[in-house]
Amino acid sequence: MAETLRLRSLQQPSHIERLLENLISHSELVPPGAYPVRDLKSVPRELRGTAIQAMEQGRVWSCWEHTSHNWMFVGEMSLALSRERGRPVLKVDVLDDRGFRDSGLWMADRDGKWSRCGD
Repeated sequence: MAETLRLRSLQQPSHIERLLENLISHSELVPPGAYPVRDLKSVPRELRGTAIQAMEQGRVWSCWEHTSHNWMFVGEMSLALSRERGRPVLKVDVLDDRGFRDSGLWMADRDGKWSRCGD
């Protein structure tokens, strides 16, 4: 019961946003020099609808830009897998300027190093 309450507290959007941002900035999901676009109005039109839909569904989003390319990451915590593994597990969808690119489960180890889980 205590573990479930702890994991539910981690499900708060601000915490999931920090986890998602940490995953993106400490992995090779975007090229070096990419930076986050935090203002929804500055998100490219083709990705803005995805961000709005994510928020309506209680998911979090993070948009990143590098030169003329953009990436949208939409994430949510998997409560069941987080409980099973004893660590936060994020389900992350990745889109770029052309649309859907990938979806996967990610988990940080005790040292904060992110790796993709066996989906």
